[in-house]
Amino acid sequence: MSDTPDIDALLQSTPSNAVAGQLVAWADLTRNQIARGDMMLGILTFDEVAKIPVAYQTAAQHGEPSAWVTLAWWHAYPDFGEPDLKSAEYAIAAAIDANVENAKLELAKIRWFFKRDSATESETQQAYQFVSEVVASDPDDADAIYILALLTTHGFGVAASPESGFELQERSADLGNADAMFEIYAHHANGLGVPVDEELAFNACQRAANAGHSRAMYNLGAFNATGRGTPKNMPEAVKWYERAADAGNPSAMAGLAVIYATGDGVEMDHEYAQEMFDQADYCGLDVSHLREQVGL
Repeated sequence: MSDTPDIDALLQSTPSNAVAGQLVAWADLTRNQIARGDMMLGILTFDEVAKIPVAYQTAAQHGEPSAWVTLAWWHAYPDFGEPDLKSAEYAIAAAIDANVENAKLELAKIRWFFKRDSATESETQQAYQFVSEVVASDPDDADAIYILALLTTHGFGVAASPESGFELQERSADLGNADAMFEIYAHHANGLGVPVDEELAFNACQRAANAGHSRAMYNLGAFNATGRGTPKNMPEAVKWYERAADAGNPSAMAGLAVIYATGDGVEMDHEYAQEMFDQADYCGLDVSHLREQVGL
């Protein structure tokens, strides 16, 4: 699919919207190769991967300004290599200057998720201001409300108010945001702005899982596997672990591996268990202690 001479030719082409679109398409397809493990197989080279951010930046400069946002996220959370938050900030600032839709919201996300402990006071205040502006302009933007709720709950750029944050998460969840549904679980489970209530927490987690939230699906698998908040039910645990694993959750992959390695409520299948361990390991989860525990 990706071929170094082709990308080199694109990068050296006369700037145009068509070339910009081709650069984005090449970068996106190359990232798909990373996801399916082509680097491990030697099909995809490091030199090609190194050109992904170059392709996005060149595309942004050639007439695809939305590529600035994609580039910012690549730097903040790359598919391969180390994060570069300075470059992420540069790219998202360029997106804001180019008036890319929701660029201000993406800046707030990057600062919250990746610079929570290092952002300056002015950076946190700017992030909160930007998200507030987005919500004010579109009161039904569930994603923006969810981020505003996180900042409000934990005091990022504003005085902390878990109570107000919880209300905002309820508003976002009612608009269909699965992340907000999961945060409602966290509020009830940890007593953030509301009393601790395990039943309400379980119900909120189930709501988020039914909406496709991978961490919530993993939690439901764990709850059913251990009998926490619900009677132990291994078939139900396997169902939720499988759904979470399909959504890319490595902890769920490891959970399935342990279940099938030990035959806990299922027919023992060491080959499948090994496959799940390998997938979890490829996703970056250290499963060495679990492999040792079950003899794989």
